[in-house]
Order: sequence, then C-alpha cells, then structure tokens
Amino acid sequence: MRNPLRRAIPLLVVALAVSVGACSSGSAAEGDGKTVTIGVLAREEPDLNFVAEHLAKQGYTMKVQVFDDNIAMNRATEDGSIDANFFQNANYLKSYQESNGSSLVTYGPWLQTTAVQFVSSKHASADALPNGARIGIANDSANRARELQLLAANGLIELAKGVEVPTILDVTANPKNLRWVEVNPRSKAAAFPDLDAMTAPSITVHLMKDPSIKALYEETPEVYGRYGGTLWVVRKGYENTAWLDAATKFMQSTDYKTWIANTYQGLKKTP
Repeated sequence: MRNPLRRAIPLLVVALAVSVGACSSGSAAEGDGKTVTIGVLAREEPDLNFVAEHLAKQGYTMKVQVFDDNIAMNRATEDGSIDANFFQNANYLKSYQESNGSSLVTYGPWLQTTAVQFVSSKHASADALPNGARIGIANDSANRARELQLLAANGLIELAKGVEVPTILDVTANPKNLRWVEVNPRSKAAAFPDLDAMTAPSITVHLMKDPSIKALYEETPEVYGRYGGTLWVVRKGYENTAWLDAATKFMQSTDYKTWIANTYQGLKKTP
C-alpha cells in the first residue's frame, strides 16, 4: 500500500457569505480594532501565520496563539481573552455548545478540511490486524463518531442503525474484538507507538513525519465534504469583523492556495 504521506490531503476552499451579530464589550481587540489575537492548534499555526503576514500589509496585527486544549480555546474566545479561533468544524462546535451552554457562533462557512485516515505502522492492512488489536480513537463525541463511522463504512465494525453520534457502546459487531483506546486528539501522535492502529486527520498523520505509517482506510471526498471543515468562530455579538473579512478573503486567493500547495508539497489541495 502506498505511504499516506505521498497521497494528497484534500483541502477545500469555498466562497464566503459572511454574517455576524451585533457588538458587545470586552473584546481582546477593544481599542484600535487593528490588533487581534486568534487561537489555533499547532497544526493550523503555519497557515495562520502566513495569513497574519498578509494582514500586516493591510495594517492589521494578528497574533497567533497556540492552544493544546480545545475547551480552553473556546472559553478564551467566549470570555474575550482572544478575538476568534480557527480549529473546529460545525459538528464539534455543536457538541461543545450542547455540553457547555456556549454562545459561540461561526463567521462564514467552512474554509478547509482534511480527510480522516485509519493508519498503522505495524500492520499492512486492516485484515492483518490481530484479534484484540488496540485501536486509538478520539475521546470527544464529534470526532469519535466520525472515526467510528469510517471504520464501519469499511466493514471493520458495525454500528447501531439510526444513531447520529455513535460511541463505542453503539458498536454492534466487532469481529476482531478490537480494544478501544480513547485519546485526546492532541495526544494521538504520542499514543501511536503503543497502538496497533488509530484514526486521525490526515494532516495530523503528515505532521508526524513517520514514513512507516500506512493508510489502511481514508474518507472519500463525498464523506469529508459532508462533514465540512474548519470555520472561524467568534463569541456572539462580536463586531470587530473587518480583519476577519480580510483574512477570509485572502484564504480564498490564488496566493494562499499556491502557498498551501508549496508548503505541504502537494499534501493539501485547493480547487
């Protein structure tokens, strides 16, 4: 099987129809409106640093703050410690809102996405997985459901029908008696050596820089397109949006698409 690092990681950029609500006080950028702080995960840091370079030419200072905790990043966005974040899709945000009573909102449609893969460095195929293999999956509801559905779509397990957000309790058939290891998505790279295989976004796999990793399954464009991808997220009432308009417009540009292709050596694709 081909090394997944040689395969294209799809990244889709779509047209924006930007809208957001009314203003509230206490923003991290309250003052001149030209200095903003955004939260990202380490995997998005290079992309947003490049966006920040472009915004500087338009008079904006965009500070990129890396978080290793999704919940802390959303809380910082909501309390105004940072202006916005760029790391989550709509399903994850919905799950967070339901669990935390959050009033965070998205700004425009999703901009980019990567496929989820099922990968191993110990086994050449899913058929080669031993009985009782240790399988790493995400420990949050949105990502876990997506990853279990990838395994079910490829026949490795079966899930209860009609369950929108399945958990391991909804696995109705498990012929290989797979043992589930629920892992924080930020910790999957560290957990990987102790696992027989794991599910993870393909960009996470790429950043691991391990040529022994093989992609056993990968989401199709129809599937990851349905899930959508990364959105700008702000607190409800955030009105300092001129910089967001500039950032999202640039992320649709030829310059940004070309930079993505060159930086990731073809691993990310844009239309």
